Amino acid sequence: MLEALDARAILDDKDRTQVIREAIARYLELPEDSVEDRVNLLEQGIEKLHEQVQLTEERTDLLEMQFSELSRLVTMFIGRQKK
Repeated sequence: MLEALDARAILDDKDRTQVIREAIARYLELPEDSVEDRVNLLEQGIEKLHEQVQLTEERTDLLEMQFSELSRLVTMFIGRQKK
């Protein structure tokens, strides 16, 4: 099946993904532009989510470092109070 898909893609001078998208659009009777626009919007949304995840991870790492430092200081302070 993939061989047939690749052969079709070569004949149409497209890649496999484009052939699949066009087939889905025809099957669902959607305008081809509509499918491409939706895919592009989804890709942009995924990229934004990826950026937000990275930013959240960076913030989490910073909070973990601050918490560790605070824990160290509290432990040190309690140790001095006991003396």
